[in-house]
Amino acid sequence: MSLIVKYTKTGNLKYISHLDVLRFIQRAVKRAGINAKYSEGFNPHMKTSFGFPLSLGIESIGEYFEIELNEDIKPDDFVNKMNVVMPKEMQILKAAYSADSRSLMARSSYTEYLFNVEFVNLDFNKLNELIKEIIETGIVFSKQKKNKKNKIITKEYNTKDFITYLNAIEKPGKIVIESTFITAETGSMKPSELIKVISDNGFSIEYHTILKVETLDENKKPIL
Repeated sequence: MSLIVKYTKTGNLKYISHLDVLRFIQRAVKRAGINAKYSEGFNPHMKTSFGFPLSLGIESIGEYFEIELNEDIKPDDFVNKMNVVMPKEMQILKAAYSADSRSLMARSSYTEYLFNVEFVNLDFNKLNELIKEIIETGIVFSKQKKNKKNKIITKEYNTKDFITYLNAIEKPGKIVIESTFITAETGSMKPSELIKVISDNGFSIEYHTILKVETLDENKKPIL
């Protein structure tokens, strides 16, 4: 069976790429002395798989990877060994064995994000009206992507097809926006695109941060 592992990616590590995270964790497994399983052949590689890539600049307390092992290690021992060699910005939160044969990406159906946003001259009632429109009737936005011929094309999408929940909360000096995004291998809406939709609809954003809180399965339950 495989071990499912939940970890954080915070601080300055929010700027390292998905590929760098993969290498970072694989090196940590080696330093921790954990007996991981490797592929066969001329270029063996550690048998690990990861969830959907996290956009650069976004912190997360809900990242996941899966690893196959050659030893029967207790999940808590795995967590403790890894955290000894991992930096405080990337810590293992929990681990558990799984018999689910699906990939992490196939199991990941939704993502929860928390936005901390500082506005200029905000009308909170108008923001709530916009949020209601985003998830009910939807707002059309455009994004660029490459087609099968590797040419960049612009396509239009609707926010209601990608976001299932939005809620704005007033806090001193800022607005906290709770959200749930649909995650799919065929394509998803980026958190930065929601910020752009809000900005393009008459709201002046002075500063914002984004935190990925959790990855959810098809029943909107945490992967782990």
